[in-house]
Amino acid sequence: MKHYVTILLLSLVGVLLAAPLYADTTPGGGGAEDIKWVIITAGFAMAIASAVCGYAQAKATASACEGLARNPGARPAIQFVLILALILIESEALYTLAIIFLKVKSG
Repeated sequence: MKHYVTILLLSLVGVLLAAPLYADTTPGGGGAEDIKWVIITAGFAMAIASAVCGYAQAKATASACEGLARNPGARPAIQFVLILALILIESEALYTLAIIFLKVKSG
Protein backbone atom coordinates (compact mmCIF):
# COMPACT_ATOMS: atom_id res chain seq x y z
CA MET A 1 0.00 0.00 0.00
CA LYS A 2 2.82 2.36 0.86
CA HIS A 3 4.36 1.67 -2.56
CA TYR A 4 1.16 2.71 -4.35
CA VAL A 5 0.87 5.93 -2.35
CA THR A 6 4.48 6.82 -3.20
CA ILE A 7 3.88 6.20 -6.92
CA LEU A 8 0.67 8.25 -6.81
CA LEU A 9 2.35 11.18 -5.08
CA LEU A 10 5.33 11.14 -7.44
CA SER A 11 3.00 11.04 -10.44
CA LEU A 12 1.02 13.97 -9.06
CA VAL A 13 4.20 16.00 -8.48
CA GLY A 14 5.39 15.16 -12.00
CA VAL A 15 2.12 16.30 -13.56
CA LEU A 16 2.07 19.52 -11.56
CA LEU A 17 5.69 20.35 -12.40
CA ALA A 18 5.41 19.45 -16.09
CA ALA A 19 2.49 21.78 -16.83
CA PRO A 20 4.42 25.06 -16.36
CA LEU A 21 7.32 23.74 -18.44
CA TYR A 22 5.16 23.23 -21.50
CA ALA A 23 3.23 26.47 -21.00
CA ASP A 24 6.21 28.61 -22.02
CA THR A 25 6.01 29.43 -25.73
CA THR A 26 7.69 31.90 -28.00
CA PRO A 27 5.90 35.25 -28.31
CA GLY A 28 5.28 34.91 -32.04
CA GLY A 29 3.93 31.36 -31.84
CA GLY A 30 5.09 28.49 -34.02
CA GLY A 31 6.54 29.10 -37.42
CA ALA A 32 6.58 27.06 -40.60
CA GLU A 33 9.26 24.80 -39.14
CA ASP A 34 6.94 23.73 -36.32
CA ILE A 35 4.09 22.96 -38.71
CA LYS A 36 6.43 20.82 -40.82
CA TRP A 37 7.36 18.73 -37.77
CA VAL A 38 3.71 18.35 -36.79
CA ILE A 39 2.91 16.93 -40.23
CA ILE A 40 5.92 14.58 -40.18
CA THR A 41 5.15 13.23 -36.72
CA ALA A 42 1.48 12.86 -37.65
CA GLY A 43 2.50 10.63 -40.54
CA PHE A 44 4.63 8.49 -38.25
CA ALA A 45 1.81 8.27 -35.70
CA MET A 46 -0.66 7.07 -38.33
CA ALA A 47 1.86 4.55 -39.66
CA ILE A 48 2.48 3.13 -36.20
CA ALA A 49 -1.24 3.01 -35.38
CA SER A 50 -2.01 1.25 -38.67
CA ALA A 51 0.76 -1.28 -38.15
CA VAL A 52 -0.36 -2.07 -34.60
CA CYS A 53 -4.00 -2.35 -35.70
CA GLY A 54 -3.10 -4.66 -38.57
CA TYR A 55 -1.06 -6.89 -36.29
CA ALA A 56 -3.80 -6.99 -33.65
CA GLN A 57 -6.48 -7.80 -36.22
CA ALA A 58 -4.35 -10.61 -37.64
CA LYS A 59 -3.80 -12.08 -34.17
CA ALA A 60 -7.51 -11.82 -33.31
CA THR A 61 -8.57 -13.48 -36.56
CA ALA A 62 -5.99 -16.25 -36.19
CA SER A 63 -7.13 -16.93 -32.63
CA ALA A 64 -10.78 -16.99 -33.71
CA CYS A 65 -9.98 -19.47 -36.49
CA GLU A 66 -8.09 -21.66 -34.05
CA GLY A 67 -10.98 -21.50 -31.59
CA LEU A 68 -13.47 -22.47 -34.31
CA ALA A 69 -11.28 -25.38 -35.36
CA ARG A 70 -11.16 -26.67 -31.78
CA ASN A 71 -14.83 -26.11 -30.96
CA PRO A 72 -17.15 -25.59 -33.96
CA GLY A 73 -20.17 -25.55 -31.65
CA ALA A 74 -19.11 -22.24 -30.14
CA ARG A 75 -19.31 -20.45 -33.49
CA PRO A 76 -21.91 -17.78 -32.55
CA ALA A 77 -20.06 -16.72 -29.40
CA ILE A 78 -16.67 -16.69 -31.10
CA GLN A 79 -18.04 -14.77 -34.06
CA PHE A 80 -19.63 -12.13 -31.82
CA VAL A 81 -16.47 -11.63 -29.79
CA LEU A 82 -14.34 -11.51 -32.96
CA ILE A 83 -16.50 -8.84 -34.58
CA LEU A 84 -16.54 -6.78 -31.37
CA ALA A 85 -12.76 -7.06 -31.05
CA LEU A 86 -12.21 -6.06 -34.68
CA ILE A 87 -14.44 -3.02 -34.24
CA LEU A 88 -12.55 -1.91 -31.13
CA ILE A 89 -9.18 -2.49 -32.81
CA GLU A 90 -10.21 -0.51 -35.89
CA SER A 91 -11.46 2.34 -33.70
CA GLU A 92 -7.88 2.83 -32.49
CA ALA A 93 -6.79 3.75 -36.00
CA LEU A 94 -9.82 5.98 -36.48
CA TYR A 95 -9.18 7.82 -33.20
CA THR A 96 -5.57 8.32 -34.24
CA LEU A 97 -6.70 9.71 -37.58
CA ALA A 98 -9.15 12.09 -35.89
CA ILE A 99 -6.48 13.35 -33.48
CA ILE A 100 -4.06 13.85 -36.38
CA PHE A 101 -6.63 15.88 -38.32
CA LEU A 102 -7.27 18.07 -35.29
CA LYS A 103 -3.59 18.57 -34.57
CA VAL A 104 -2.54 19.32 -38.15
CA LYS A 105 -5.47 21.69 -38.69
CA SER A 106 -4.79 23.61 -35.47
CA GLY A 107 -0.99 23.47 -35.81
